[in-house]
Amino acid sequence: MSETAARFPSGRLVVALLVLSVALWAPLSFVTVPHLQQSAGGLPPFDVRLRGYGYEEARALLLALGEEGRAYYLNPELVLDTIFPPIYAALGALALWWLTMPGRVRDGAVPIGWRVTLVAFPVAELVFDGLENFCIAKMIWTWPDLSPGLVRVASLATQLKFVAAALTLISLVVLAAAAAWRAISRPRTKTPMQKN
Repeated sequence: MSETAARFPSGRLVVALLVLSVALWAPLSFVTVPHLQQSAGGLPPFDVRLRGYGYEEARALLLALGEEGRAYYLNPELVLDTIFPPIYAALGALALWWLTMPGRVRDGAVPIGWRVTLVAFPVAELVFDGLENFCIAKMIWTWPDLSPGLVRVASLATQLKFVAAALTLISLVVLAAAAAWRAISRPRTKTPMQKN
């Protein structure tokens, strides 16, 4: 194995993806989602409903948004929310892979089965977020016709997105804490100057 392959992913790549993720997350969280909620008279957009939504809730939101709000949902909200998830998933997957490399939380690498399972969490989040976005777009495109089946799929995708996101975040926090603890508690070797 080459030295580059052994070090991949580098900490720098993970940090670069973190910066890019924050740059995309900020307008979603502080601009587009609040704008949609205000346009809908205080009703939260589909994307932020952790418990999902039923047919009547979906109809109420789309009606409250009006034509202008529904257009805003398609662009810029869903455009940004289509760009953000792959970058965020790459960040999560690479950070988890990096944290499970040899020397981070243990001397050897975390077993490959565990590493693949951990990386599956952000990938699942990406898949469910993409499905959610497609369903939301289809609900808007076909409005005022609203399929109960489409709403059920969209709602399930939203809920599963949050489950995968929680599993990713918990894994990252636990592994980062374990790596930090290992680094702090590792015995320090004294240099010749310190021995004097």
